[in-house]
Amino acid sequence: MRKVMIAAAAIGVATTGWFVSAPVASAECVGPNTVIMGHGGGRCDHPSDQPDGSFVRCDTTYVFGFGGTNCYRVAAGTP
Repeated sequence: MRKVMIAAAAIGVATTGWFVSAPVASAECVGPNTVIMGHGGGRCDHPSDQPDGSFVRCDTTYVFGFGGTNCYRVAAGTP
């Protein structure tokens, strides 16, 4: 019974770590970007800051707690 309790506690600690390590969406970000229990992601479009109307888009993907974010500049009018 003790081994079961230790295993359950270890799983609880790992799950809590995934909740805590989830990235926080930027206040200036437009669009959903959610990571729950180490899985998820989304697309984030930042407001335009260039005279030509281009903007920064960030794609985030996490599976089993592994992943990351890729940001790049997008031309104006891109869906």
